[in-house]
Amino acid sequence: MALALEGIRVIDLTQYQQGPYATMMLADMGADVIKVEQRGAGDPGRKLGPLWPGGTPAFFEANDRGKKSITVDLRKEKGKEIIFRLVKGADVFAQNYRPGVAERLGFGYEAISAVNPGIVYLTGSAFGLKGPMGKSPGYDGVGQAMSGLLDMTWTPPGVPPAGLGFSIADQSAAFLLAYGAMVALFQRERTGLGQQVDTSLLASTMNLIGWTFQSHLVPGGKAKRFVMPRARLTQLRTEAGVTSSHYAKDGKPLMILMVGRELQVKSFRVMGLEGFIDDSRFATGEKVIEHREALLSAIDGRIATKTRDEWLGLFAEAGAIAAPINTPVEAAEHPQVVANDYVLEIDHPDEGRIKVFGLPVKLHKTPGRVGIAPKLGEHTDQILAELGGYTAEEIEQLRQEEVV
Repeated sequence: MALALEGIRVIDLTQYQQGPYATMMLADMGADVIKVEQRGAGDPGRKLGPLWPGGTPAFFEANDRGKKSITVDLRKEKGKEIIFRLVKGADVFAQNYRPGVAERLGFGYEAISAVNPGIVYLTGSAFGLKGPMGKSPGYDGVGQAMSGLLDMTWTPPGVPPAGLGFSIADQSAAFLLAYGAMVALFQRERTGLGQQVDTSLLASTMNLIGWTFQSHLVPGGKAKRFVMPRARLTQLRTEAGVTSSHYAKDGKPLMILMVGRELQVKSFRVMGLEGFIDDSRFATGEKVIEHREALLSAIDGRIATKTRDEWLGLFAEAGAIAAPINTPVEAAEHPQVVANDYVLEIDHPDEGRIKVFGLPVKLHKTPGRVGIAPKLGEHTDQILAELGGYTAEEIEQLRQEEVV
């Protein structure tokens, strides 16, 4: 059976992570994604992250698998002509340049849609296209900082919060950009009309915070909370929400989630802390915050008596919630991850057997595919001939003129 997006063609001028991961999600589901890279340099993402022994960059492999690569000098008129030829037969055009750069290159929405009115034009930015910062550049950290996310993390008194240890704004913006592409393609099926789709690091991270962000906008509705290095304590109207981390007997950390009265009671029973069930010190979020050291110290003492796996089994048996605090390597090897193919072993032409992300979304009748990231310019001649209509002589001339 054909893949879900088979027959959809994407002209992808995106770089780094936000845009490339979005278009890679389309490639995973069968779209033909043509990655256009600057002649000679390529996507800067090729130079980021560790290398496998054969020289393959992990960053690029994680964001650009399953695509075809063509190198073009976009500053030259003949390079621009190549893009317009490719756009004529495309369904999606994607770019995440600093706002205004695509227009200066001649690839803004008006220019692209003039060539192909049905095109879905994806734009990823830092702050959105309007407003006082609409033309400003930015990277992942600005999304984390401006969205309110970092205000919800713990730092010692007098120390401002730093960014999280991974690119959460880039990644969440990629999800939303791919979502926008699918909605616009569906609308085009109904009406025949293309349109521009845009999202930003700021918008995606604000929405990633979800209901917690929304609660701050309700007068008097901000949840009372206390965040410390090892626990998040929250007032859930009349009940307490406690998420805390502890070391087990074998030195392995785990997280316990007592969100609401029911899970609090179950967890106290599992840990042999039945005396805490009706203890007024832990009846509300405010009380828990006030008596947090007594609560966390007691849990520390109990969790230290058994191994992590023993505790995880006991919590699961009781219908309470606890989870191992895994390293990425431990997460990749967890039986639940393996069973769902969230991490796969694939045969890579340069690296042999390697582990990569599987597909996080499962289509049960038309499952996607996990591809290989292309070498720089690997498909240039093929794309020019098959999609651009160039002859072998014309391609050679373009190469001599350093257009491709």
